Amino acid sequence: MKIACALSLLVVLALPLSAVEIGDSYEKVIAEKGAPVARLEAGETLVLNYADQRIKLKSGKVVEVNAKLSGVTIAEPSASAPTVASGVWTTNYQAALAQARETDGKVFLFFTGSDWCGWCKRLDQEILSTPQFKTYAGRKLILVKLDFPRTLPQSDAEKAQNEQLSRKFKIEGYPTVVVLNGKGKEVARLGYQEGGPGPFIEALKKL
Repeated sequence: MKIACALSLLVVLALPLSAVEIGDSYEKVIAEKGAPVARLEAGETLVLNYADQRIKLKSGKVVEVNAKLSGVTIAEPSASAPTVASGVWTTNYQAALAQARETDGKVFLFFTGSDWCGWCKRLDQEILSTPQFKTYAGRKLILVKLDFPRTLPQSDAEKAQNEQLSRKFKIEGYPTVVVLNGKGKEVARLGYQEGGPGPFIEALKKL
């Protein structure tokens, strides 16, 4: 028991002190930590990944802070690590592609300018954020948001990744959706269309 307590104390002492606490707002997290290395979004849940921490928010408030020590994640409170899965938005292209290869799923690349592009906002609000699309995506798609904002913070790594993918897929305007098969090959290219989620989902079903 004494050895276990001593080890626990050493782990706690070795952890970096964080100014981010449970209940803090998204704005405070960004002010304290800067732009994350990667983001995962699922409904009202947002996970921000940093080199030293993983921070989970719900409805804009911090509900979990995970500290990373020597490659081991120590959770407060205990929870399983987020994974790239169907229907969950991620910013990590390589992780999504790896998941698609493993499951033979389709990767849904959403090139957007979330804080300035009006058509991007309409596509998000009228289609991508609807229960119908979320239900379909949860079964069929690995969602990747590739954002090109003007004011929202991003890590240098995310900016570089998105720029590289924009050149790779020859993106000429926003919003643009590129759908890849499990081998990473482009099978479709979509944009905003009227009519809500129904016609958009029908187009995806034909792929």
